[in-house]
Amino acid sequence: MPRIGYVGVQSAAHAEWTRFGPRVFGFDCEPRGDGTVRVRWDDRAYRLAVHPGQNDRLCYLGWEVDADESLDEVAAGLAARGHPPREGSARLAAERAAGRVVWFDDPFGLRHELVEGQARWPGAYRGHRPTSGAVTGELGMGDVVLDVPDLDRALTFYLDVLGMRVSDAIHLGPPLGEMWILRYHPRQHSLRLLETPGRHGLRHLVVEARHLSDVETAWDVARRETDSFMSPGRRASDDMLLFRVRTPAGFDMCYGWGAVRARDNDWTPRYLVR
Repeated sequence: MPRIGYVGVQSAAHAEWTRFGPRVFGFDCEPRGDGTVRVRWDDRAYRLAVHPGQNDRLCYLGWEVDADESLDEVAAGLAARGHPPREGSARLAAERAAGRVVWFDDPFGLRHELVEGQARWPGAYRGHRPTSGAVTGELGMGDVVLDVPDLDRALTFYLDVLGMRVSDAIHLGPPLGEMWILRYHPRQHSLRLLETPGRHGLRHLVVEARHLSDVETAWDVARRETDSFMSPGRRASDDMLLFRVRTPAGFDMCYGWGAVRARDNDWTPRYLVR
């Protein structure tokens, strides 16, 4: 089953990531020739690409195909469900540091990319400061939260077309309404959907650290050097301890530790009220 491998955004403040990412989280941030900044927190070529542009917006989501599946098999399944992917060019594959890319749009026009063979360097990631590393691998890059203009249409797409499963739903109360939490694998929070009329974009990303001390260090830096943040707290649905900070690209980045896993044979979706 696919997992979220990378995210691409656009921002006028793209260059600020070369300071923000390393300083706050200890991430590697590599500027490219076209101004794009590639952000890494594990052994992959990148997990977040911040492209130059006038407006802050989400450009694409990248999904990695499992080793026991072929890209053609996954693409054929999508085509059978009414979303035939298009073959990406060799140039696009090179930009994504992948062997091959196919892509398609969701009902709201967001581009989704399926990739195989993205470059990785096992054991080579060191980061800007010593850390225990991030929980990634077979669980994907982390947790992505999307604003969607129509929750019902979004759920139909992600559940029926992409084949994700429901972990939980949370009633947040006015003005936010409901948030639905979806997954492919044991990371209980893989993708979250929040209905926001008139908006389709990235609300925040969550990176899970391997050790609590990394979160404590990042929090100490964030509260000293950033103006917009939310203090650490436990997330009710998966018990992750995390804090949140606004990034230069206009979305929030959460950094946490200690999330429980959702095993298919012993997990029952819940409806939580907050």
